[in-house]
Amino acid sequence: MPGASSRESELVISWIGVDQLCQVVSRDTAMSQIHWLSVNWQVDVPDFGHYFWWDDKGLSLKSAAFDFRSSVHVDFVEGTQARRIKAITGEALTRAMGCHKGLRPAIFDATAGLGGDLSVLANIGCAVCAVERQPVVAALLRDALRRAEDSDVGWCDRVQLECTDSLDLMSHVSHGVVYIDSMFPKDRKSAPSLSMQVLHTLGGIAEKPERLIDAALDSGAARVVVKRPIKADFLGGRVPSSQVTGKTVRFDLYPRRKLTDEDAHPHQGLING
Repeated sequence: MPGASSRESELVISWIGVDQLCQVVSRDTAMSQIHWLSVNWQVDVPDFGHYFWWDDKGLSLKSAAFDFRSSVHVDFVEGTQARRIKAITGEALTRAMGCHKGLRPAIFDATAGLGGDLSVLANIGCAVCAVERQPVVAALLRDALRRAEDSDVGWCDRVQLECTDSLDLMSHVSHGVVYIDSMFPKDRKSAPSLSMQVLHTLGGIAEKPERLIDAALDSGAARVVVKRPIKADFLGGRVPSSQVTGKTVRFDLYPRRKLTDEDAHPHQGLING
């Protein structure tokens, strides 16, 4: 349920948040890391729109249009994503990035989203420069990283996160891998999850993702990787050199040069997070 906004109506400044237990100290400490958002906290649940929810599990996003028990919540410590991180063995994602024989290239994640893929990559040793342009999505991801850090999850120190448009930073990428998850189209046949619906509603899906691949291919990255639904067209009509295919998605590979140990160095000076 957004209030005022700026930067061409993309950067949400003020949102409503519900904290029925009035956990002011823990809440304010967490929100201090989310400098791009201002949340007006209250105890009453709004009658319409999206709103933040704060409880002992951290920050979530709920919608008055859905069952109250439903929420968008990111957790790297427990649950499905935590199990995926711990069980990673030869996943198509890591092969697409060029992770092999001890090589862990630095990743510029141009579409960080809710962090499902970047957490896997950071866990196996990749330094990840994560960029998410949608402020609400970035807030949920930042809070999940905070909770993982508080739980001494070791890979968190390999992740930098910034809430901005990756197009503004792409030209400064000089090495490693640029990763673009162009998400799923609105007209996909299967019913979208609550998180996917919220991403679409809030504008968390890149409106012109082909601009991302054009910028990535013009950068200094050694490789560009694009995640696509398995039967989707090539992003921007760009035909990849090769592909790594999973059960429901594929990774289109655009190598610019051979990956070397130099590509494992973290991206320095790109972001502040």
